[in-house]
Parts: sequence; C-alpha cells; structure tokens
Amino acid sequence: MNIYSSAVNEAISKTLLDWPLWSAIIATISVISLGFILTVKGIINKDWDQAFIKFVMLLGLPSLVLKSFLADIDIDKFISELSVIILGFIFYLIMTMVSRVFFLKYNRDIQDTLAMCVSLGSTAYFGLPLIREMFGTPGELTANNFNISYWVFLCSVGFLIMSKDNTITTQVGLFTKTELKLKKENLTPAEMELLLKDQTQLKKQLKQDGLVEARKMRNANLKKIFSNPVLIATMIGFFIWATQLIPGIRFVSYNGVDKFSPLRVDLIFPPIANILTALAAVCTPLAWIAIGMKMAKGNIKKAIKDKNVWYATFIRIIVVPIIALILTIIVATIGNASGGWTIDGIQLSVILIMAATPPANVIVVYAINFDKEPELACNLTSISTIAAIVTMPIWTVIGAVLGSTPIFN
Repeated sequence: MNIYSSAVNEAISKTLLDWPLWSAIIATISVISLGFILTVKGIINKDWDQAFIKFVMLLGLPSLVLKSFLADIDIDKFISELSVIILGFIFYLIMTMVSRVFFLKYNRDIQDTLAMCVSLGSTAYFGLPLIREMFGTPGELTANNFNISYWVFLCSVGFLIMSKDNTITTQVGLFTKTELKLKKENLTPAEMELLLKDQTQLKKQLKQDGLVEARKMRNANLKKIFSNPVLIATMIGFFIWATQLIPGIRFVSYNGVDKFSPLRVDLIFPPIANILTALAAVCTPLAWIAIGMKMAKGNIKKAIKDKNVWYATFIRIIVVPIIALILTIIVATIGNASGGWTIDGIQLSVILIMAATPPANVIVVYAINFDKEPELACNLTSISTIAAIVTMPIWTVIGAVLGSTPIFN
C-alpha cells in the first residue's frame, strides 16, 4: 500500500509540474477568452464565428482526423484501440439509456433535450483540438476511435429522440381523456358513437400529418449528418489505418520508404501529409476563437439565473466523466487480469476529456430544427462551455495521475 501511495504521490507531483500539459491548457483558456473579449468589445464581427466554424468543420477537423489515422499499426496497438472502441459503445449505450433518469420531473420535450445534451458532447469540435495540443497523434488516434461510437449514437438514437414529436402523444392522450369523460355524460348511444368516430378520425389525421412532417425533416437531417466531412474522414481514416494489418498488403516501396500499404496516400504523395498538417494546425486556434465568440453571443446573464441549466451542466461535466472513468477502470482492469488488452494513461485522459465536453452542437441544431426547447439547449451549451473550461484541467490532471498507476501501465 505504501509503495502504491508513493507512486500516486509521485504521479501527482509529476503531473502538476508538467509544463507541456499546463501550456496546452493555458493556451486553450487564453485563446477562447481572447475570442470572447474581442467579440464583446466589438473588435471583431460577432458573425464571423459562422465562417470560422464552417472552415473548422469542412476542412480543419476532417484534416485533423484523417492525419491521425495515417500512422503505422501493430496488432497490440490495434487491440488496445479496439478496446477503446468497444468501451465507447458501452459508454454511449449507457448514457443514452439512463440519462433521462436525471430529468424525470420535467416534461417530455425538456427530458429529450437535456438527456441528449448530457449524453452526447462536443467531442469533435471542442475535444479534438484540445487533445491534439496535449497528446499529439497518439491522443488524436484514440479520440477518433472513441468517436466512432459517438457518431453512431448521434446519427441514430440522438436523432430519433430529438425528432420525436411529443405533441402528438400529448394531444392523442387528451383525446383519450375526453373519450372517458364522454362515457360519464348522459349521451345517447348514437351521439356517443358519432363523437368517438370524429375523435378517431382526428387522431388518425393528427398522427398522419405529424409523421409526414417528421419524415421530411428526418430525411433532410440524416442527409446532412451522413455527408458530414468529419464523419466521412473518420470512416475513411479508420479503414486505411486498420487495413494495414491485412497480410501482404504492405508491398509498396516508394520514395525511400519500404513496405507500406498502397492506401497510405501520405507516403505515396508526401505533400498530402503537409497539407493535412497545415489545415489541422489552423483548425485548433480557429475552433477556440469561435468557441469564445459563441459564448459572447449567448445570453449568459439569463442562462446563469436558470437552475435547470446549472443542474444539467453539473450532470454533463461532472457526473458523465465519472461514469466514463468508472467504465474505463473496469475495462482496463479486465484487460490486465485477462492479459487480453491494455489501456494506457493517454487513452484514459483522452476518454475523460471527451466525456467532459459541453453538449454537442448537433444536438442544439436538432433542438432548433424540431422546436424542442432550443433556448434551454443554447443556454446549457453556453454555461457548460464556461464550466468545462474550468473543469477540463481538473479531469486532465485526474487522467494523468490515474494513468500513472499500474492499472494503465
């Protein structure tokens, strides 16, 4: 026990004195604050954030994702990253199933919005740039693998829940209550039959109209999701990275590099690597400035006064990372005990950072498109972003300290 305590104390001291780590954290906070201040002071146009976000989403993040997958692979690394992928699916399955429990006292629309906001964070837009600065390519690779499950649940469960029209259920329920009330009134059988028939027709029409409208919006949103450049880059990048394990696929020798997969476009045409590196480098500061600008545009004063926003923020940036931490410890312990896989300290820190991000921008867009408590979603994003800037260093330190223990070595 004394040896273990000594190792933990040494890990804490090393982490607290780790200037590269703190430099990345301080840089993140400083650039986000700079974007906020410049917008508030009117030095930069508050609408520029849309241009920055478009650049980041269309070019910056896809380049960052693809670049991280253009790396060598061995079977041990693949198994380790596969454990991260499986862990991601378990994590998001649990979150999307149980997150509603935290908000049972609210109406269905608020339940849906807050549950999805705390289940699905801004892992790509907020998390990836920070991870890039802290951990480089190894961290980026783990983040992108963890994000595979994120995209699956965002495109499926997240979309289905946010697009569900609760007004139809509510109105149909009201009709049912009316039917029960009518049975207690002194109506002739013919009058009762006529009224119930009218209500049945109204129910059918209501459901049909609602389903048709929901289907149109669902198709439009699904098209946007599956054409997302970040998602496309993740799928292509993972395919290139994983297929390097196929026996005999490494047969290309070119430009002084011996034996690599023909899919490694960065080795076949080296300028591609430089282009991706340049775009990925620009992505990080632009993303941070845009986050600060979005914070400045939000109604911070109103959001601060909303107790519901603070409650959901606590769940998002404290409870959710704790759940992720517990699951990661369990999976890492099983891997160590069985000798089947390992999860290292960098992977742990990356998972914690991804779990502690503010709500996903896509969920906020869903809330706006489907008119499902959009103001609440926007206010929650503003407050949780500010809070995440404060708590993110704490989770990073926790990840670094626990990552130095025998479980993650």
